[in-house]
Amino acid sequence: MVHMQGGDFNKSSDIDIMILTDLTDDEIVEYRSKIISLAYDIEWDNAFDITLSPLLKNIDKFNYWLKALPFYMNVQKEGVVLSECKNI
Repeated sequence: MVHMQGGDFNKSSDIDIMILTDLTDDEIVEYRSKIISLAYDIEWDNAFDITLSPLLKNIDKFNYWLKALPFYMNVQKEGVVLSECKNI
């Protein structure tokens, strides 16, 4: 599941993209740099004036901490689901 969060836009704004996955913490560490590199490539190829900030998180941990972490609550409240995939 991919959530995109906007908010107040200004010249130094970024777009937070939370990717919720069933990957383990070790797998997330392994893929994190690849995801960040892809985001940079998208920015560069499209001459974006805004930074894409991908966040790769385990969905079970996200749900566990959802009621305790304000950032997670804000993602749930204001985020936009861009894509959702179940059991590929």
